[in-house]
Amino acid sequence: MNGFQLQQMVTDIEDGWRVSHFCTTRLGISRKMLVSIKNHGDITRNGQHVNVHDVLHAGDRVHVFFPEETPAPDMVATEGELDILFEDDWLLVVNKPPGMASIPSRLHPERSLSNYVLGYYRKQGIPYAIHIVNRLDRDTSGLVLFAKHGLAHHRMSLMQRSNELERHYLAYAPGNVPVQTIDQPIGQTDHSFMERMVRPDGQRAITHILNSRLVRAFDQEISLLDIRLETGRTHQIRVHLAFLGHPLIGDTMYQGNPLLPRQALHSASATFLHPATGERVRFEAPLPEDLRLEG
Repeated sequence: MNGFQLQQMVTDIEDGWRVSHFCTTRLGISRKMLVSIKNHGDITRNGQHVNVHDVLHAGDRVHVFFPEETPAPDMVATEGELDILFEDDWLLVVNKPPGMASIPSRLHPERSLSNYVLGYYRKQGIPYAIHIVNRLDRDTSGLVLFAKHGLAHHRMSLMQRSNELERHYLAYAPGNVPVQTIDQPIGQTDHSFMERMVRPDGQRAITHILNSRLVRAFDQEISLLDIRLETGRTHQIRVHLAFLGHPLIGDTMYQGNPLLPRQALHSASATFLHPATGERVRFEAPLPEDLRLEG
C-alpha cells in the first residue's frame, strides 16, 4: 500500500479497548477517516487483520494502513522552485512569495503555491494529495503550512479550531496604531464577491495587535505591527485595520495608500504542537526585501 501508515503499541491503560475506540482516542483518527480505512485501507493487530469492533490487549501492536491518496483529477502539478523552510513525514512548511495565489482557481489553474507543491510531491515520489492548512491572499507573503496526509491535516485542523495554532503576521500601517484587540464581525460587502467589511451580521473575527513600533518610511511615520490571529476570516487583518482607520500600506482594495505595489502584510511565524510528536515547534519566514521599509 502507498498510503500513510501508523503503528502504535497498546498500553495497560488501553487494555480491553475496541479497535475503533483506540483509533479515534489514542491515534486521533476521525470517524469519517476510520470509515475510509475500513473500506479502502486496513488495520492489523500483531500482523493480522482485525475488525474495528475487536478488542485489544496490552502489548498488542496496532498497524493502520491509510487509503492511498490521489489529488483532485483537475489539479495540475507545476514544476518550479519552492522556498521550503521545513519538511518531515507529516508537514511541509513553505515561504510563499507575494503575487502567488495559495490555491488554484478556475481562471488560474496552474501557477498557485499548491500547484508547485504538487509538482514537488511528484518529483520526490511523495504519494499524497494537497492538504493546505493556512491560506494567504495572493499579495500576502510568508509562511504557509501543508499537512502531508489526511491524518496530519485532521490533527492540524483540530488545533486551529481550539486556537492552539498560533500565527503571527508583520504589517505596516500609516500613523500610530496602538496595541489592542479588535473583536469585530466580518462579512461580505453588498457590492463585491471579494471585498469584506465589518458588519453586525458577519462572522466573529478577533485580531490581536501585540506590538506596535513607529518607524520612518516614505517620508512619514508608520507603524510596524506584530499581529496574532485568533480567527481566520477572509481578509481579516486588512479589514480590521481599515476599520480602525489605518488601512495597510499598499492595500488599495481597502483604501490603503499605494506606496507599495501590494499590501504590506507578511505571515511571519507559526507555533504549535507537532501533530506526530506533540513537541512545541516554531517556524519563521524572513521578511522579504520589498517589506524592509525602515530607513
